Amino acid sequence: MRKLLDNTADRVLGLFVPKARAGACACFPGDGYYQYRCYQGQLNQRRWCNYNCLCSGVNCGGWVTIGDC
Repeated sequence: MRKLLDNTADRVLGLFVPKARAGACACFPGDGYYQYRCYQGQLNQRRWCNYNCLCSGVNCGGWVTIGDC
């Protein structure tokens, strides 16, 4: 009976909280991604962004030009 209640509670919680956010978020320097943009229609730029330790925000570096758009 307890397992049934636990499974049901997990399903209900999954409806409100995405699985990636439901657990603790580890803080690893490599957990991130590149953002890209075409700046002023001429310069292709990117910057590295990573999640903070609480998974509640993102910290991004400066834009770096990597070529033309």
